[in-house]
Amino acid sequence: ARFDGIDTDFKELMKVAATLPNVVECCGQDNLYDKLEDIQKRLSLCEKALAEYLDTKRIAFPRFYFISGPDLLDILSKGNQPLEVCRHLAKLFDNMSKLEFKKDDNGVETKEAIGMYSNEKEYKEFTDSFMCDGQVEGWLMRVMQNMQATIRAALNEGTLAYEEKP
Repeated sequence: ARFDGIDTDFKELMKVAATLPNVVECCGQDNLYDKLEDIQKRLSLCEKALAEYLDTKRIAFPRFYFISGPDLLDILSKGNQPLEVCRHLAKLFDNMSKLEFKKDDNGVETKEAIGMYSNEKEYKEFTDSFMCDGQVEGWLMRVMQNMQATIRAALNEGTLAYEEKP
């Protein structure tokens, strides 16, 4: 809401500027400097509040520290759309490019993750499927935990298979 007010005020200033073709006349408007200073102060408050919000999300899911602010905002804004968030998985997890989701009877992907793909297009099914719903940091934590459990199980299977073979 604070940003919307700033945006509205700035757009009004720009509408007036568009009607004045003379730069000197446009920049010489009464109180223009004061209006711009006020907008800048309010924008700084917005930026500070946004940075604090992003920090709370980074504390909740520490892998968010490894991505940029714009990427984090994109993830948070699309948190209920796991397919959209999957674009950022490679930035959050080493060598994970996307998730495989269970399909419903109509062939539409649900929010239930059943496997993962590496950057080399290798597929590994999760030992347990899980839902990618709720807050994005919560279901990304489930992705990480299931990824670790699946890889741990695969390593155990590989170790046992190695010991059994001549």
